[in-house]
Amino acid sequence: MNWANVINETLRYLETNIMTVQGPKEVAMEVHVSSSYLQNSFQMITGYTIGEYIRSRRLYLAAMDLIEKDEKIIDIAARYGYETPESFTKAFTRFHDATPNEVKKKNKPAKAFLPLKLTFSVKGADTIDVVFEKMPEFKIAGVSDVFDNDTCFQKIPRFIYDFMKDREENIYYGLSVGECDTVLNEEGKPWYKDHEGITFEERFLFMVGTDYKGGEVPDGMKVVKIPETIWAKFRCRDNSSEVTQEMRRYIFGEWLFDVDEYEVVDEYNIERYGIPNEDGTGFYNEIWIPVRRIKK
Repeated sequence: MNWANVINETLRYLETNIMTVQGPKEVAMEVHVSSSYLQNSFQMITGYTIGEYIRSRRLYLAAMDLIEKDEKIIDIAARYGYETPESFTKAFTRFHDATPNEVKKKNKPAKAFLPLKLTFSVKGADTIDVVFEKMPEFKIAGVSDVFDNDTCFQKIPRFIYDFMKDREENIYYGLSVGECDTVLNEEGKPWYKDHEGITFEERFLFMVGTDYKGGEVPDGMKVVKIPETIWAKFRCRDNSSEVTQEMRRYIFGEWLFDVDEYEVVDEYNIERYGIPNEDGTGFYNEIWIPVRRIKK
C-alpha cells in the first residue's frame, strides 16, 4: 500500500466532493483503508483532522460566495450545511476573524484556505527500531474515555498520569480503538459498541491499563481482550510523552508511506509504557501497530 497515494487520493476526493462529503468514514471507504489510520496519517501530514479540513474549505468557499455573489447570508449558510444563520455566523467569525456581513461588505478580508497538494519525501526510516512479532491474544484491565482527534495529544498524557500516579505496577498499556470488531469486552462483544450514541468520525476510545491475568476486576476498571495478531513494534528512545508522540508522528507521517511488505489490519493500536532498558538505567516506551504481511 502506497500511503502517499492514499493521502493524495483523499485530498482529491475531498475536493471533488467538498459540498457533500459526510466525514472520515466515507473517505476511508472510498480510498480503501482503515478510518482511524487514515485520520491519524492525514492529521500528521497536513496538521488538520479530516473534519477540520472539510469545515475550513467550506468556510473559505462560503466567504468567496459572499464576496462574489449577490445572495442572502441565510441562503449561503444553508448551502454550506448550517441550520441557522446564527450557527453559520459563529463558525464563520471564529474561522475568518470577521463576520459574514463584514466580509460581504468588504470591510474585512476573508482568510484563505486553498486545497492542499502534497509531495512526500520519506526520511529517517533506517534510524527507527521496529520488529515484527506474532503474539497470542491477551487482556488489559484499565479505565477508559472518549477523546477527540484534535485535542487528544493534549489530554491523553494527563489521563495516563492520573491513572499511574497512585499505582505500583511497572508497565502500562495505552489502547486506542475506533470502530473495531476484534477488540472485545468481557462478554466477548466488540468493545466500542458499549459506547452507544458515540460517533467515531473524529473520536476514538482510549484505555490506560495493565495486563489482566484473571481474578477480581478492580472497581471502576474494565477488561478488554486484544486478538492474536502480528504486531509492528516501535521502540521509543525513552518513556516521555513527548518522544512517544514524536514516534506516532513518524509512524503515521513517514513509516506507513515507506513500508510495502506489511499493511495495517484494524482500527486499534497500543502504546506500552515504562519498559526497563536492558542496562538497568532508565525506561522506554513502545508503540504497537497490528499488521499482516502482504502476499506478493
